[in-house]
Amino acid sequence: MLYIDMKGLFGKLNSKSRILTIAYIIFSFFLVICLWNIRESYGGIPVLNYHQVNPVEKNPLTVPLDNFAAQIEYLDANGYTTISPEELHDFLVNGTQLPDKPVLITFDDGYADNYEYAYPILKEHNMKASIFLVSDYMERFDNYLNWKQVYEMSENKLYMGSHTLSHFELTPLTHDELVNQLVGGKLAVEWKSFKFCEFIAYPGGFYNQQVLSEVKKAGYKGGFTVYNDYVRQGDDPYTMNRIPIFGSQHFVMPRFWIRLHMAPVVGRIERFRSSLREAGYPLLAELIFIP
Repeated sequence: MLYIDMKGLFGKLNSKSRILTIAYIIFSFFLVICLWNIRESYGGIPVLNYHQVNPVEKNPLTVPLDNFAAQIEYLDANGYTTISPEELHDFLVNGTQLPDKPVLITFDDGYADNYEYAYPILKEHNMKASIFLVSDYMERFDNYLNWKQVYEMSENKLYMGSHTLSHFELTPLTHDELVNQLVGGKLAVEWKSFKFCEFIAYPGGFYNQQVLSEVKKAGYKGGFTVYNDYVRQGDDPYTMNRIPIFGSQHFVMPRFWIRLHMAPVVGRIERFRSSLREAGYPLLAELIFIP
């Protein structure tokens, strides 16, 4: 067995050589990560997942308004072209060519600030987006959209999808309640937007084989998770990945850049931290920083 005495090796080096050696190791580590990310990112399509956008709230689901504006400006200035769920589906199923640097922008739940703040910025940059609605929440709570706003946006490049009737986690539901959540949410969006609702975002990103089966039976053409990675040719259209653009109000723009360009790396780090928690090492998991 090969054995390297690191203590003995470093002990033979002077202080300058030790610093250079450590720097070389760190540089090599980050070089490997960058090269691996380039390979994993090839052909990947980012699907960005937002919730709230406003200048007031400070919760983890909210992206500050100025940061959201800067993110959309970054996408526009760097040649990204927004696409719809239908275009992404056609790419996966039929091999239909997408524009250069495609990106799909999505919002979950249907918050009122999507209309008040995000919608004007998207219009200013002539960008498409998608909102997945919890249909029972529309016009019921003040901080959610009303159906008039839903209809207006659906007529102006914003696709309206389903986030189910009531945002219940789908996997524990009985068969009848599962069908009610899937079909009811779909029909409500279609009734109010006068357009077909053919895509769903799973609440919490949770699904199982029964959920996927009933989603197909309900007439959906695809579904979105919150599995942090790109979408690539050959992926299942019913389990499309998305990149969460939320979770912290600190270093929002640097985190956006890292997640947009290095989703495979960030996703692996997230899943490694989750595996540590599940294995019974919560304190060790907390030491791992997620960009």
